[in-house]
Amino acid sequence: MNTKARILETSLRLFNEGGARNVGTTHIGDALGMSPGNLYYHFRNREEIIAALFDQLEPEFRDALTADLTPPLSAERFAGFYTRSFDVLWRYRFFFGALVDLLRRDEDLSARYNAFQNWALASLEAIAAQLVADGTMQKPSGADGLKAVATNTWLIWMNWIRFVQTSKEDEAITRGDLAQGALQTFDILKPYLTQAFRRAAVKLITNEARETERMN
Repeated sequence: MNTKARILETSLRLFNEGGARNVGTTHIGDALGMSPGNLYYHFRNREEIIAALFDQLEPEFRDALTADLTPPLSAERFAGFYTRSFDVLWRYRFFFGALVDLLRRDEDLSARYNAFQNWALASLEAIAAQLVADGTMQKPSGADGLKAVATNTWLIWMNWIRFVQTSKEDEAITRGDLAQGALQTFDILKPYLTQAFRRAAVKLITNEARETERMN
């Protein structure tokens, strides 16, 4: 592993453990046993490190959202994209826990995130449309019904970590918390899905949540 990769790996761990606002380049350098000059040779400041971590986060989330979703969408594939997506949220939980603050500090990162968000919303809407085309989902009422479902799904995904943080005294997030977030997000679509598809998907997501909690 090269020096730049080591910096990113250590920074990700420290950000996840302590929160992005509580970890600076001094903490990162100390954890690596690295002089400030050596660290700044690779990254001028903490914002550059966070931007580089977003470089990793974005393609991982894109892959999680689109992998193995060739139509028609089976319950297994559908449940898989939920659990994969929340795995990415777990790996980069510091980012979503401090999302607003991080975007306010970096205009370029904010613009990149907004473009990513627009892509994600369109992708979620396309997934819902495919379920309707497959006959496993009833189309929500209204001209923007599918868009509303996609938006509500995204809102829970992006805000779930902060919701958990404010619900816990120590703000500690566990993988089990994220698994519960997958179930909560799925509740948005449950009323529109056929009974057989809904039962199969709930079972798969629930089993994954239980296994995840057991591993914590």
